[in-house]
Amino acid sequence: MDDAAVERSDVSTGQIPPRAFKARSRISAACVRCQKRKIRCDGALPACSACRKAGTPCVGGGTSRDIPRSYVQDLKARIAWLESIVREHVPSVDLDGGPQDQCHSTPGGPPKESGRLPQPQQDDGVSDTYSPEDGSLNDITRQIGLVSVTTGADLRYLGPSSGLFFTKFVLAGLGRKIQVEKQRSLGPAKDGFSIPAGLLVVRPQDLPPDQRHARWLSQAYFDTVHLQFPFLHEPTYMEILDKLYDGVEVGPTSEFQVFMVLAIGATILARRVKIPLCAEGYCASAMARLDSIFQRASLTGIQCILLLQMYAMNNPSSGLSLWALHYHCLAWTIELGLQRNAPGHLFSAPQQELRTRVFWCVYTIDRALCTLMGRPLGLMDEQCDLRLPLDINDSDPDRTQTRAEDRNDSLTNLSSAIHLFKLARLNSEIKCVLYCTGRQYPPYTQPATTDLVQWKEDILNRLRRWKEEIPRHPAASERCYVNHLCEIKYHELVMLVLRPNPVFQHPTKAALRECFASAMACSKLYYELYAANKLHYSWISVHSLFLCVITMFYCVWTPDGVADEVDVDTLMRALKTTSDVLSATGEYWPEARRSRDVLDRISAATMSRFTSRFYGTQSLKVQARPPPTPPISTTTGVEQRADIPNADLVPQTDFPTLQLDNGNIDGVYMSPIYETHADSFNTTDMLSYFMGFGGDGNINNAQMADEYSYPSVDEVMQNFFANGLQGFEQIIQ
Repeated sequence: MDDAAVERSDVSTGQIPPRAFKARSRISAACVRCQKRKIRCDGALPACSACRKAGTPCVGGGTSRDIPRSYVQDLKARIAWLESIVREHVPSVDLDGGPQDQCHSTPGGPPKESGRLPQPQQDDGVSDTYSPEDGSLNDITRQIGLVSVTTGADLRYLGPSSGLFFTKFVLAGLGRKIQVEKQRSLGPAKDGFSIPAGLLVVRPQDLPPDQRHARWLSQAYFDTVHLQFPFLHEPTYMEILDKLYDGVEVGPTSEFQVFMVLAIGATILARRVKIPLCAEGYCASAMARLDSIFQRASLTGIQCILLLQMYAMNNPSSGLSLWALHYHCLAWTIELGLQRNAPGHLFSAPQQELRTRVFWCVYTIDRALCTLMGRPLGLMDEQCDLRLPLDINDSDPDRTQTRAEDRNDSLTNLSSAIHLFKLARLNSEIKCVLYCTGRQYPPYTQPATTDLVQWKEDILNRLRRWKEEIPRHPAASERCYVNHLCEIKYHELVMLVLRPNPVFQHPTKAALRECFASAMACSKLYYELYAANKLHYSWISVHSLFLCVITMFYCVWTPDGVADEVDVDTLMRALKTTSDVLSATGEYWPEARRSRDVLDRISAATMSRFTSRFYGTQSLKVQARPPPTPPISTTTGVEQRADIPNADLVPQTDFPTLQLDNGNIDGVYMSPIYETHADSFNTTDMLSYFMGFGGDGNINNAQMADEYSYPSVDEVMQNFFANGLQGFEQIIQ
């Protein structure tokens, strides 16, 4: 025996303890296989030499007879693998937190309760930033939303006007996350083979063989997108299309515009007629001509980027970043000076009119995106001195010579767009006054708004006047759906003003009433568009619908809310119709389907709570997806309402009035919905009473805590913003 072996033997036996201890030490050190064969076990990890040579599992002896020696190393390897997945898919998670390593804290061995797994911390879906003890909640202008929207990318900023914080506060008090199954990724088919990658590649599509088909697709674009964003000139486009079919060379930029218009028109028509029309193929043909567009700033280049934005808004598989496209477009707009009135001798009248239209389209998109994402405006109003476009048709021969005051009262294809441009200016004012992050104005500026309460009433009155002045297309016209779109935009801004914001954090009962009415009206308008097959399935409409429902929940459950004024049947019908629209949108936007699942679960719990309190019975069985209900309206006509609709807020006489403010129903005492110190916006326990005390928040007679977990708002909201925040690198390659 060599010296090393003697040293190991001396250490193992100690030469002092009795023989029995020596035998027990040898048994615990050797593995089970070596013990049975009575051979020397070197104790190597994860397997001894004898077991490794035999190719058999090496199971430790002593008290761990059923646990392989590699058990700990296998666990560590699996944990490392799982952490790598978390780092890749959810980079916002701090892996340094969580339970500490007990092995390092207890040198003498494992923890005392070694037979019990450590209990995971309860996750309520709210970041530590929004802890109730956090004093920063008193100033929501300091709240910064950083969410992960793409794998391995940096966190992205979303501000207050995006609705992220509003949604957080509405859902945070639910305490747990609603369990919604994630969309299954594309994997092996059931019969065992994978889908070949070559089948997923989009091939460029040539022009339709028949020019009439190309005009049909193009007309769908001009009847839908052009009425809101008239940055193209329709007669000029049709001339280019004729030249292409005549074999005349028009250049890559004009070809790009034609193929993008065909792609957008095919997307719109395919969803209406439920037939694929090669929209991706037309877009691929346009992308093949993209290199020449980004070489230098030009007006036609801005038009091309705007077409890319229109396509990205309507197609989730485009892979285009709305945000990156918009700011590239905005940079060129400023570089070309489109925000200023140019001298008359520099441009002809048609050129000046087209420059004006392009600028106002960029301006309107900027206000919509910056409000939707809660980000700073890209161009301030005081830096622009450009007039609105002339309200004339593209087909007018002397269009640039017609003065606005000389035209007749007939509607043009620009009437609705110009009215939406005016609304964008009101949107800009609301964004700057209510959702700015800093209140320390520099000494060289003087805030024009000193009385915010008076300003709030004034902006609401101006919004109502804007609604009254909406250009109304005839009901028999194909453009009558634009009336609905304008009213939807009106209700969106009303909710933006009235829901909790950095300035008015505690809405009054009257404000909640009007806010709830706008949410209900907006939901109804969306459903009427859907029923008439006129709904424009876009990323922005998904976000708008989601916030409509969140606003309904807030107005019903917040202290001093409108719960005692709500007709339960009307609310149920509104939630059901919104779910139907999201289901239809989910055919094209996966995040719409996921958002529908989240809202359906909350709706079911909400109606379960209403019915149990309303009828004074135990918790009723409320299905997450109730059976189909009759549509609200079979026509596209909009019911004329007062400025503050209240038809849906008056309870029917054959139902008892729902009294939730004082905790008493029919003389039976219940705990109030909120304690007296509850904050309607700043507290993270917004809907703590939603779960009830003593198991009132049951669905299908089962405890919510056992079957449901409540929505992680970051996970829900990133569904909307991922399509607007994807990388831009692939566009310019």
